[in-house]
Amino acid sequence: MSSFAGEFLVSVARLLWPDTCVACGTNDRTNQGFCEDCGRQLLSVAALEACPRCGSTVGPGLGAGEDGCSRCPDVMFRFHRVVRLGPYVAPLRAAIRQMKYCRWGRGIRELGGLLAEAVSARCAGERLDVVVPVPMHWLRRLGRGWNHSGSLAQGVARRLKLPFGDELVRVRNTPPQVWLPASRRAANVRGAFAVLRPKALAGATVLLVDDVMTTGATANEAARTLRRAGAERVILAVLARAEPPAAYAHRARV
Repeated sequence: MSSFAGEFLVSVARLLWPDTCVACGTNDRTNQGFCEDCGRQLLSVAALEACPRCGSTVGPGLGAGEDGCSRCPDVMFRFHRVVRLGPYVAPLRAAIRQMKYCRWGRGIRELGGLLAEAVSARCAGERLDVVVPVPMHWLRRLGRGWNHSGSLAQGVARRLKLPFGDELVRVRNTPPQVWLPASRRAANVRGAFAVLRPKALAGATVLLVDDVMTTGATANEAARTLRRAGAERVILAVLARAEPPAAYAHRARV
């Protein structure tokens, strides 16, 4: 394709689908998919210190080491660490909802790129072998019309130049976690996953990708399944960590 033809197609695409902020939808996207106001808010929430073991926001002066923080559960998660973009607040919340429920491809690309950058920065020096999404059951995927976590994980894999793995599958169509209290979430997803071709993951460090972590029950069950299948380590990468507003209100205006 000639350069002229390429520029023409780009111009037509911009006319039909103008650049918009992936969070608020205004037609003034300026950097990595976010407008100036949303970008400023994103930088604010992304700068919040988070526990590497549970992903929770850590208050000023408290700190968190590789062993966790005061908010970590008594029984540690089966994944070894959490990489997140920030807490589940604006503008991340709006961008994730657009990506998840409106099938916004631009949101997938922008958010996947940002998550890949976060993984590169926070896992520098660590060996990563394969990127695996937290899978949807085929019935839910059929009803929704697409698999957002799979698309997100594929984008992360491309940015990190890592193979994408589809060995983890969902074998039970469980009720959505969002409708359940925290006390029932672990039981709801117990036994929900299985691994195809376990030999492909033997001894591997798996980057497990999902959109939002709330209690961690789903990601924990997925990590448990991966490790029982032979994976050596599981690192969880999520766009956002849902938590009480008090955890970050003193540090960011959202």
